Amino acid sequence: MTSTSNRQAGTAESVGTAVRTVRVLAALADADGRIGVGALAERLELATSTVHRILQLLKQEGFVAEEDDTRQYHVGPEFYRVAARVVASLDVVELARPHVQDLADQFDESVLFALYHEESRSLSFAVRADGTKALQYRIDLNRPLSLVWGASGKAILAWLPELEILEILRQEKPSPATGEELPSRGELFAELERVRSTGYAVTGGEKLPEARGIAAPVFGPAGVVGCLCLTSPKDRTPNRSIPAIGVAVQAKAAALSRELGTRPRPE
Repeated sequence: MTSTSNRQAGTAESVGTAVRTVRVLAALADADGRIGVGALAERLELATSTVHRILQLLKQEGFVAEEDDTRQYHVGPEFYRVAARVVASLDVVELARPHVQDLADQFDESVLFALYHEESRSLSFAVRADGTKALQYRIDLNRPLSLVWGASGKAILAWLPELEILEILRQEKPSPATGEELPSRGELFAELERVRSTGYAVTGGEKLPEARGIAAPVFGPAGVVGCLCLTSPKDRTPNRSIPAIGVAVQAKAAALSRELGTRPRPE
């Protein structure tokens, strides 16, 4: 009996150590730079001696590096190597599928995941899930689309560098839905600021006639990678419903961003 109890105690202690080690690694990654053992211990609500012991073990394996002059710690080369391998193996399209389906089930409307294509300065819809309500317009997958028109485009465009936005605007054509002329630089930047402020974009009839889009950006380690977008006929989405839908789409986009290893929105 004593032997069994000792084994159980040893197992529990090992599990506890493993959990604390993972928490230290995660906190170190989230520190965005160097951090002292005391600050790390306070953040994790662990004893300083415990955190110091874990850091020293991780340092031996190359997952943590220590500054000799400041005695502060930061992510080590082995941590970067492993993280890079993991990120490289991620399939953002497959990760997006359950989030797209969840939103479609929640609101009984069509939901899409769009990929941002930096080289062509465009987006394309890569994943789609539908509710029971039929759409009155067609949405093609894997076709290059504008970043200027529509909620899906603006949700991505809002997080690109200013010079790139201006170049995209310079090359853009009038609205494919209405033929409306391009917005001025001031109008576009004001709208993109609203997108950044609320966390999601809302448009009506810019890419497709009578279509409403509500979209939120998805981020990877290098920046915006795409967006989640709920689309429905404008007359089927009352204005009072838009904020609730926007918050839900933003929450799913944030969850997907975390799965891709980044914060949902840049600081």
